[in-house]
Amino acid sequence: MSFQNRINNLKTKLSNLGLDGMYVTNLTNVRYLTGFTGSAGSLLILDNEQYFFSDGRYKEQSKEQIKNCQIQIVGSSHINAIKKMNLLSDDVKIGFESNHVSVSLYNNFTNLFPLVHWKETAGIIEKIAAVKDMLEIDSLKTAIEITDEVFKQIIPELKIGAVEKDISAKISYLFKTNGAEGDSYESIIGSGYLGALPHARPSDKAFEDGDFVVMDFGALYNGYHADMTRTVVIGSATERHKEIYDIVLRSQLQGIAIAKAGITGAEVDNACRTVITEAADGKYKDKFIHSTGHGIGLEVHTYPGINKLNNEALLENYVITIEPGIYIEGWGGVRIEDDCWIQKETCKPLNTSTKEMLILK
Repeated sequence: MSFQNRINNLKTKLSNLGLDGMYVTNLTNVRYLTGFTGSAGSLLILDNEQYFFSDGRYKEQSKEQIKNCQIQIVGSSHINAIKKMNLLSDDVKIGFESNHVSVSLYNNFTNLFPLVHWKETAGIIEKIAAVKDMLEIDSLKTAIEITDEVFKQIIPELKIGAVEKDISAKISYLFKTNGAEGDSYESIIGSGYLGALPHARPSDKAFEDGDFVVMDFGALYNGYHADMTRTVVIGSATERHKEIYDIVLRSQLQGIAIAKAGITGAEVDNACRTVITEAADGKYKDKFIHSTGHGIGLEVHTYPGINKLNNEALLENYVITIEPGIYIEGWGGVRIEDDCWIQKETCKPLNTSTKEMLILK
């Protein structure tokens, strides 16, 4: 899909909502609609034209990257430039991204254009972007392939005495040496009792015998984010390790088995949660403490949410994570996560890293 096709899809949505245009300020959405990768840009979309605004730092980059908009290099106040150019007539209805516009910026809109009808919107572009085209899926596949390769390369480093921060730094280094732009996000490396924190940040803690190590990491490629979690055991494993790991794996596989176009995020969440709730006489039913997953793309957390509140059907060519977990305070945790391509009749995990419980000495 071309950038112009993406804007055309947005214009159709705006027309259906009775809007005459939209002012886009979120940089991720600006990138999705134009290809612009800089740190300062906004986009005014009207019925017959679209305008891109940035400052002098991006004059040449804008000309190189943006082919579907009139480019306006105007300095820092884009909305003032829109006023000076007289681009908005009285009584038009213009949408804005309510989740990304501050009160101060909104007040600027209304002060400069008191006769424009500013209409708050939420998630319009994000829902369009959730359906990936093949160029996006190829970028995601490459990011995921790099992530799988880095996991393979880091396994020999996972042993008693290894330090969380050191493992995180080595992962970042390996991403770049394997062709990624860098980390998709700061890696989560939680060993032993710290693994009970779903978003544990790497610390100075060393791996100890009997630690579960939760490793949540992903490569960034062409702007697209991979997001994988694997959990390994350091030294030796007990029956408790094996029981918990097996329950989480069965939960994750059940979510993958049910997910496909037409199934809701809530149904996938429930499928995973039911396995954990019913296993081991229910003793872990309160230990799955987050949602089952989320979309990925130009951001690591995007629409759709794979949780009990999302009753909207998944669509073909969504790419989502499925990542149930069990977390036991003071002891540790297990999470297993794959990036999954939603298809008409199935869900295809894109990760190839083993999900066997690895015991590393």
